[in-house]
Amino acid sequence: MTTHADHGDHRYLRVPETTTRRTTRLTPVEWIETGVGAGILAGLVMTFPLVLWGWRESSHLALELPTAATAWLFGLHHFSHQTYHFWPIVLGFAFLCLYWAASGVAFTGIADRLYGITGIGKSLVLGAAWSAVNYIFFWYMLVPIARDGAPFRATAPDWVWVVAFTAFGLAVGAFYVLLRPPAPTPDDDGDA
Repeated sequence: MTTHADHGDHRYLRVPETTTRRTTRLTPVEWIETGVGAGILAGLVMTFPLVLWGWRESSHLALELPTAATAWLFGLHHFSHQTYHFWPIVLGFAFLCLYWAASGVAFTGIADRLYGITGIGKSLVLGAAWSAVNYIFFWYMLVPIARDGAPFRATAPDWVWVVAFTAFGLAVGAFYVLLRPPAPTPDDDGDA
C-alpha cells in the first residue's frame, strides 16, 4: 500500500513555467532597491491622511509633519502652526525618507527572506501587521526619546496617526510586490 507522501508528488509546489512570479530570493542589491522604493512610496501615501487633516483644520498647517521631524531632532523653534519654514520642511522630509526607506528595507527582508512572500494577498496581510509594528515603534519607542514627542503629538490626533500608519503598512506591502523584480529568464546568463 502506498500513500500520497510515498510518491513524492510535489506538483503543488511548482510554479508554472509561464508565470513571471519570482520564486527565488532577491539579491542584496534588489533587496535594497525594492525596500527603499517601497518604503519611500509608502511613506508618501502615509502623509496623505496627515496632510489632509492639517489642511482641513484651521489651526494647523498641511506640512506640519516634516517640520515636526525637524523640531523633534533640532528643537521646537523649528515648528510652527502658523507659518511655513523652508529648511525645516526640506530637512524633515529628508529625515522622514530615511525612516521610510529603513522601514521598507526591513519589511522587504522579512517578506522575502523570512516568509518568501511573492503575492499581493500575503504581502498586504504582512503590511497590515507591519503597520501595527511601525506605529508601536514610532509612537511609543522612538518619538518619546526627545521632548516626549511634543511636535509629533501636536500635529494630529491619535486616530489620524493610526490611519496614516495603516495606510503606510498596506502601501509598503503593495509596493513591495509591485517593485519586486520579475523572475530571471532561463536563458539569462547574468551578463549585463
